[in-house]
Formats: sequence, structure tokens, C-alpha cells
Amino acid sequence: MSKNWQCRVSPTLGELEDSQNKIWGTKDYENDTDPTVFMGCYGLPDFYTIWRHKGEKHILWCGTDILHFRYGYWLDKEGKMRITSRPLATWMNKYCNNWVENMVEKEALKDFGIGAIIVPSFIGDVNKFPVSEKKTDKKRYYASVSGNNFEQYGWPKINQLAEMHPNYEYHLYGNTIPWVAPRNVKVHGRVPKEVMNKEIKSMTGCVRLLEFDGFSEVIAKAVLMGQEVISSIDYPFLKAENPRAELLAVLNKFPWNKIQNDNSKVD
Repeated sequence: MSKNWQCRVSPTLGELEDSQNKIWGTKDYENDTDPTVFMGCYGLPDFYTIWRHKGEKHILWCGTDILHFRYGYWLDKEGKMRITSRPLATWMNKYCNNWVENMVEKEALKDFGIGAIIVPSFIGDVNKFPVSEKKTDKKRYYASVSGNNFEQYGWPKINQLAEMHPNYEYHLYGNTIPWVAPRNVKVHGRVPKEVMNKEIKSMTGCVRLLEFDGFSEVIAKAVLMGQEVISSIDYPFLKAENPRAELLAVLNKFPWNKIQNDNSKVD
């Protein structure tokens, strides 16, 4: 690579499919001079690290961090004392390169005067998700949740879909507390990602019903495997029916990213 890229991942960000250093060819954040991608900006500690960095600064916004930014960073645990985001936005737009993964995020930052470029990313090995053979006896869809935020992740709507389509199956992953669902909804709970990845390969597609979101790994896996995607956010340049080469041409094309080889074959 032409530059010695670093990556700092916000401690607030959840578990990723793989190592960003492995996929992008970056290294962990070590100094304040080398060009750096800051993955996630969820609060003042993240912003302060970006602000004090002397070298080239790139912010990859992840979704929920934009909502945190929109409502002002908290100075206390209750959110009664907050810092307005407008001055921070002016600084970010002037001194940082801002990257987002869909138009919803781009428009949200634009409201604060931050210009951003749309480039979805998948922090995973594309060779592990080849176009897959699907079971054809019935349609099967999968979805996930983080932090048991069922409303945010649209699980009540998935229950409604299940009632509308009693002959379909819906598989839900990630919860650590019970979720009551119709009989054709299978609640798997929190399982190792390797288990989920194996189980979803033969399914019809994914359901992602967040109104505000980054580019979910759930959607990335679905399009790579040639599956259907039911999403509240449209990704016109990423469709499962598109040639796989076109999908790979879009994913992971940030300046710091190394080129991935696609050696996958149909299962």
C-alpha cells in the first residue's frame, strides 16, 4: 500500500465479522501522525481522539453514531448536559474526510453541514460467502438484533410478516432475553457467528427493518450469497441479482482498503 494506514475502532462498536486490519490491510492505532481511519464516532472520547490526531483523518460513520451526534454528545450519564454538535460538525467537515454507507446517513450528516461520500463496506472475507444453493420447499428469512433493541430492529414488524405469510419461516438471531413470536418464527438467540453463517447459507434471504442504519453485515452476506434482501433502506447499487463482480467492485473500496481476491464458488 502507498500509505501506512492505521485504524482506530470505537470501543462502542459491536463485534465485527472479521478483523478490519486483516480485511483493509491497516494496523492498530499507534500514533497521531500516520493517516488513520476512525471507525465510529459515538461520543466525546471518539471525537477527542480524532481532534487531536495530527495526520490525515478519515471518519467511517457506522449508523447509530450519527444519531448520537445528531442529539449532542452527553457529558453526564443521564444526558442532561450535552454539547451541541454544530461546531463539531463545522470542524469535521473542514478537517476530516467523511464516509458513510448509504443515502440515509449521507443526508443526516448533510443536515449538519458535513459532506460525505457513500461507500458500503463489509468487514469480512468474501470467499466465505459464495453464491449458495437455497432450500426450495419453502421460503426462509433471517434477521438479527443487537442489545435486545427489538423495536429498533423491527422484530415486531417481522412478527407481522410471519402472520401474513404462515407458510414462510423467519429465523431471528442475537437476542439474550426471550422474544414471543408466531409459530413460524424460530428464535435462535445469541449463537456464535460461525453457527449463524452456516445456518443462513441455505435460506432465501434476510430481513433488515431499521429505519436508520449503516450497511449491515447481514445484508452484505445476503447479497454475496445471491439471496433476497428485505430492507427499509434501499441500496440500488447492491442487489443480490447483480453479477457478483459488480458487488465486489462496490464493497470495501475505501482509500485504505487492500484488494480482496474472490476465490469463492457456488456451494
